[in-house]
Amino acid sequence: MSGMTLMERLLLPLIRRFVSFWVRPSILPDSLVERFEKGRPVVYALEKRSIIDLAVLEYVCREKALPLPLAPVGSQPAGGGLPVSVLFLERRAGVLRMRIDRRIPQMLRDLSALAAADIAFEADMVPVSLFWGRAPDRERSWLRLLVAEGWDIGGRFRKVLSLLLNGRNLLVLFGDAMPLQSGQAETRGLPRGPRRLWRLRRAQFRSQRTATIGPDLSHRRTIVAQLLNTQLVRDAVREEMKSKEISRRDALKAARGYAKEVAANYSHSFVVFMSGVLGRLWNRLYDGVELANFSSLDSIEDGAEVVYVPCHRSHMDYLLLSYVVYHKGFAAPHIAAGINLNMPVIGSFLRRGGAFFLRRSFSGNQLYTAVFVRYVGIMMARGHSIEYFIEGGRSRTGRLMQPKTGMLAMTVRSYLRAPGRPVVFVPVYFGYERLVEGRTYINELSGRSKEKESVLTLLRAIPELRSRFGKVYVSFGEPLPLDPLIRRHAPDWTPTPSGSDDRPPWLTPLVKDLATSIMTRINAAACVSPVNLIGLAMLATPRHSMGEADLVRLLEVYASLMRRAPYSSKVWVTDLDGASMIRHGESLGILHRVPHELGDIMRMTDDSAILTSYFRNNSLHLLLMPSLLACAFLNNASVPRADLYRLAGRVYPYAADEYFLRWSESELPGVVDSLLEDLLNLGLLSASEDRSMWSRPPAETPEAVQLSVLSRATVPILERYYLAVSLLLKAGSGRITQQALERQCELMAQRMSLLYEMNAPEFFERAQFENFLDLSRARNVVTRGPDDMLLFDPVMMQAIVEDAQLVLHEQMRNSILQVVHR
Repeated sequence: MSGMTLMERLLLPLIRRFVSFWVRPSILPDSLVERFEKGRPVVYALEKRSIIDLAVLEYVCREKALPLPLAPVGSQPAGGGLPVSVLFLERRAGVLRMRIDRRIPQMLRDLSALAAADIAFEADMVPVSLFWGRAPDRERSWLRLLVAEGWDIGGRFRKVLSLLLNGRNLLVLFGDAMPLQSGQAETRGLPRGPRRLWRLRRAQFRSQRTATIGPDLSHRRTIVAQLLNTQLVRDAVREEMKSKEISRRDALKAARGYAKEVAANYSHSFVVFMSGVLGRLWNRLYDGVELANFSSLDSIEDGAEVVYVPCHRSHMDYLLLSYVVYHKGFAAPHIAAGINLNMPVIGSFLRRGGAFFLRRSFSGNQLYTAVFVRYVGIMMARGHSIEYFIEGGRSRTGRLMQPKTGMLAMTVRSYLRAPGRPVVFVPVYFGYERLVEGRTYINELSGRSKEKESVLTLLRAIPELRSRFGKVYVSFGEPLPLDPLIRRHAPDWTPTPSGSDDRPPWLTPLVKDLATSIMTRINAAACVSPVNLIGLAMLATPRHSMGEADLVRLLEVYASLMRRAPYSSKVWVTDLDGASMIRHGESLGILHRVPHELGDIMRMTDDSAILTSYFRNNSLHLLLMPSLLACAFLNNASVPRADLYRLAGRVYPYAADEYFLRWSESELPGVVDSLLEDLLNLGLLSASEDRSMWSRPPAETPEAVQLSVLSRATVPILERYYLAVSLLLKAGSGRITQQALERQCELMAQRMSLLYEMNAPEFFERAQFENFLDLSRARNVVTRGPDDMLLFDPVMMQAIVEDAQLVLHEQMRNSILQVVHR
């Protein structure tokens, strides 16, 4: 190979043999052959000059049947000074070869000249990055950690150590090919042509390295200094001086204190080490980590600013997403964590793993707000992916909570101020089969105060880690680019830096639309585990008991319905049969078997029922519409299709707001028709020939029982709505405030739960009644009058009550009315 020193020529055959014996790299992407156009010459580009990297590339190409890197370009002979099929973008100078030579490689000049001289000549330039100590799904040790890939220059001795220690812990990443002719179309034959090619390749390598190990982050002190020097923070410092009448030194000291309180202290070495620790932790806690729809992340173009927006179920979420993303070859994200987690020792570890801290409330503190907003902006400008939970806290009920839009608004404002990298939000769904915090959640929903996080609390939770927690599921939703959403709200917007922190009038509706879209896409990527299906089935029975044979059939009907009528293309459903699901539930202690001569009975204890309601709620939205339609047949043997349309139209807006359902109201008739056909195919409904009348199965059939159990999944939701409307009618128009009505709803729901043994703490959660009344006001069903009293049309409200007769049994309605009128 031209350009190789005599020593390199002598060492290369020896290194080849050692590499073929020792190195076992992980290679991305999986479908390499598809990236190469058949018959077109390939030129591989390596970032750094290293015969070890060259030998590894040659080994990978042989294994994958790709063009070899030392072959000549096309059919040209290797002699005569023509380039061969590999080039190094970086050269070293000096006696010890530690100084970087910034000149353009001669091989790139020769290749550019060859393409300029013959326009018919074409070749693909393919960048290949090697990340030593960065392979997915490999264990790591302290010694390997010392030579893991980073942004530092390194040297030959370190490269040899990497080969020895990380030869089986290596990631080889092939980038997108760039046709040579199109790469120099604008500079063909010009002296700056090779330089443009060189800069394009270097930028591509930087993007690959940033996406894989994270950006080149300066020391934390440097970032803090950069933060304090931004215009927004300087303006806030001046305001602080005026408002508090303090010196500039004191105001800057306060700003620096805020910056240190917020800023992460990211350490790639620490992340590498912790990935091995977490791998062992997951193996001990869980039966496996199931990953779904990761291709969603692969589809995002290089150079985009990725913002992960997962649902929040557990403290494990922080660690789990970083672990999964890192082990799939992407950089671990910076995570926005609550200041309550900034505990001694723990807070320092979290900072090194990429956590930056924020207060629960900014309380009008303009200086703190400015520091935090600009910190987020700096992280985005540097290209580091970010993660935050827009629910604001962990869900105690298993349902998605209404989003808190503060972080979203800061992200959007930072982008509008300096739109550099395109921002893409990635929704992430977490699903557990058991929660470490499960018992704590139940206590909080039952009225006990929330226990503050502390080191002592963490130590008390350690014995819980000896339990078995089943599987955990991580699913990536459809990515949501920010630019198209901005243009929908502001058609004249262009991605040019404004330098202004003004809030345009369309910002608030944009952020609200963004938040709703994210939550909807999280739910659309749900994973349905056996525990979810068991909860949906068993909690719909009066005594949480069912014959084993009946339960097997019902679980399979639910799974079949979700597969036949998938809520979205990204929903994952377990492939276990009903009997296997029951065995899984028994192994986790969720189900208990009661032997009987006529067939065993499967039952849940009261404690198991309460805890399982959390996991039922994770996937309730997937069955909500089929269950709502089934409710219409509780009191009616046959129902006209027009009544089913009216029922769906009446309830859907509130259910969609509460459960973030994905259909628009205009799509409802088509959705209802499709679901009715699926219920018909499963034998749960029958229909007239023209589909204008629908009927339930005969009462003595198993299908009638299955339809009845399916309907009960949404009965508590309808009961909550009926309770709120009944209390509003009892009070009268203009006689009660929303706050007072929410309190009455909460107390009445608690009373009903006690009287009728409803083991579902979320039934009397006040936030649900608040959301219902907020949407009622937004839809002008009720309005606010003088003194914040709620006004409504009694005739319209009475029509809603009458429609409830279609779906709620008379006994249920009477029970609610008895509680209300007492």
